[in-house]
Amino acid sequence: MKEFAIRAFETAIDKCISERVDFIIIAGDLLDTSLPGIDVLKRAVSKFRQCREAGIPVYMVAGSHDYSPTGKTMLSVFENAGLVIDVARYEENEGRITLGFTVDEKTGCRLAGIFGKKGSLEVESFRHLDVPEEQPGFRIFVFHCGIDEHQSMHGMSSVPVSLLPKNFDYYATGHIHVRRIYRTERGRVAFPGPLFPTSFDELENYDSGFYIVSSDGEIQDVPVKMFETFLIDRDMTGKTPGEAESMLMDELRPMPNTVLLLRLKGILNGRPSDIDFKAVAAKAESLGAICMKKNISKLSSEAMEEAAMENIANVDDLERKLVAKHAERMKLLGRDNIEQLILSLMNVLKEEKGEDETNATFEEKVKENAKKVLGI
Repeated sequence: MKEFAIRAFETAIDKCISERVDFIIIAGDLLDTSLPGIDVLKRAVSKFRQCREAGIPVYMVAGSHDYSPTGKTMLSVFENAGLVIDVARYEENEGRITLGFTVDEKTGCRLAGIFGKKGSLEVESFRHLDVPEEQPGFRIFVFHCGIDEHQSMHGMSSVPVSLLPKNFDYYATGHIHVRRIYRTERGRVAFPGPLFPTSFDELENYDSGFYIVSSDGEIQDVPVKMFETFLIDRDMTGKTPGEAESMLMDELRPMPNTVLLLRLKGILNGRPSDIDFKAVAAKAESLGAICMKKNISKLSSEAMEEAAMENIANVDDLERKLVAKHAERMKLLGRDNIEQLILSLMNVLKEEKGEDETNATFEEKVKENAKKVLGI
């Protein structure tokens, strides 16, 4: 799936080049982290170089994933190499923020922007923006956060439309993983959504792509889908793990270039872990499926349901009680003190990735800490 995410970016860039767009805007979150792995960087550099060779500038701002309070981000490396242009250029003076403009040489279009921060902290910046004077040419404002129309849908921090700077023809933004264009009192605000799904829900409603915008107001929706999806959504209440598995097997069908999605819920007459999901995935693969993803967060056993209904003060207490309740039925490497071992492993897996850590370094650290806990 990680490979498909990179291919989706490469496919989008290829389409932009084939359509001979004047320039490309990336409204934040080009990368999942401020310091990604080398393999991702090599492929991103290759596509940006193709853009430069085709005479297509890439304008962008940092997003909540790209952002780093220390300034250590690969976006600055891309910019120093002449591959992208950061349009989040502004001056701060006595608490006020004055936007600067980047002018596209070919079209004369003027771009300005605000970069995104973790936790939507950039929202406060909008309260201190000085409204730019009307500028000649087509004007685009690039930012990375929601607007107030999204609030009821997502419960995420957003900026009121009234705080968006005036005198822009188009507002290009990201952060919200929904594809939608709003017509507001300020003008058109476009959310293209992610180029590739980042969660089970987004896979379930797979609708990725980007917009090609023309100065006359036309907006073309360009889809970028790497595969089809097939969802099996079932309530397994009262069924044994074997019955649940048989039901899933019976619903499989030929599915070339398809990701199988399982959404299971209810109270199972047995343990969810006793369902042989590997067998289901193997049969799906034999029918052409690329892979299988499952969501069983709402599937529980009767015993676990009773434990969850207890009056528990916090998550840590709940974890300890659930582990203690089921420890006798758990076996791992012939260990006796299984309860403490499981809690120690859970603590290792709760550790968060550091800001300056690559994915590879973080994964290796988690593996090593897990080995220490297991004594292997």
